[in-house]
Amino acid sequence: MNNINKILGVVLMLGSVFISTMDRISIRVSVAIVEAGYASGGTNVPQSAQMNEHPTGLLVYFMFFVGFILLVAGFPGSYKKNRNHGYNKEV
Repeated sequence: MNNINKILGVVLMLGSVFISTMDRISIRVSVAIVEAGYASGGTNVPQSAQMNEHPTGLLVYFMFFVGFILLVAGFPGSYKKNRNHGYNKEV
């Protein structure tokens, strides 16, 4: 179960980064298309397209958070170890 948590955690974290990157790329490309469109119209004054930098949706942050929690849960903690294992106390 630990390996599944690690894998799911990494997949969710990378997926959230991928979604965020695709969102930013699509905004940049659409602005570049609008700004390049004035050349085909033959106008002398270029249209200035505003880039409305909207915040990334909550899905990206939620996916990253859940992925991080799953990744951390995939590593066994010290609370699961037997404290007397390998330690012989001789008095």
